[in-house]
Amino acid sequence: MTQTTTHPAARSDAADPPFTVVPLEDGAVFTIERPAKLNALTKPVLLGLAACIDDLEARGARLLVVTGRGERAFCAGTDLGELQGLDMAARMAKTSMARGLLVRLSRSRLVSVAAINGLAYGGGLELAMACTLRLAAPHVSVSLPEIKLGLLPAYAGTQFLPAIVGPSRALEMMLTGRAVPAAEALAMGLVNRIAAADAPLVAQAIDYGREVTRFSPTAIEAIRACVAAAGPFVTDAGVAVEDAQVRANFDSPDAREGVAAFLEKRPARFGRG
Repeated sequence: MTQTTTHPAARSDAADPPFTVVPLEDGAVFTIERPAKLNALTKPVLLGLAACIDDLEARGARLLVVTGRGERAFCAGTDLGELQGLDMAARMAKTSMARGLLVRLSRSRLVSVAAINGLAYGGGLELAMACTLRLAAPHVSVSLPEIKLGLLPAYAGTQFLPAIVGPSRALEMMLTGRAVPAAEALAMGLVNRIAAADAPLVAQAIDYGREVTRFSPTAIEAIRACVAAAGPFVTDAGVAVEDAQVRANFDSPDAREGVAAFLEKRPARFGRG
């Protein structure tokens, strides 16, 4: 049986922790527990997510599902109320910490799935974009609305969004700040799948992540490195990354196991080399 846990960063208000972590056999589900505030990001939430990633990576886990409590919001972005109580240096420190955390998440060996249960605005969409995969409930909308406040996305959203949907669509979203419904987000590649409405979202997200994690971690990491090196055009530099990854992977324990399992007509046992 799994147990819900909290990190010490959440325990300053133990009666109402800002996040929970539910362990899985192969990872964890991290849930932002601030539905009354549309699951807005605070420093304790960010520290909790960082600690969760630390723990999963340290024990060689492979799957992280990130979601928010309730059906209204996955995450409405940074908590502006918290920012109001900070001086400029502290605001910039929080911003830098959040940006670094999301970039780290995007590069982690963990297969992360954003289970987008409601609106994902601002830093909430940036959090979702930092994940490997994005599964959205049918009713959600996503947005980077910072332009409406005279601001710009600060948690690497200006880099994540064009990398996912291309510069033209990214500019349109960021310069208008409009909310994009789930079906349109799927069409532009901003979310990977729309969840079934008649089944629990988090359970679907876990199953989605396991579609990937059942395969070789070595091959997964190599494919992700190649995709990260790819740009809008095929370049010699990108092809060189692919060549290096193919050479490194070709004789890896996972590759040998995969070929042997195929020839022996048995399931492969990846990740044991």
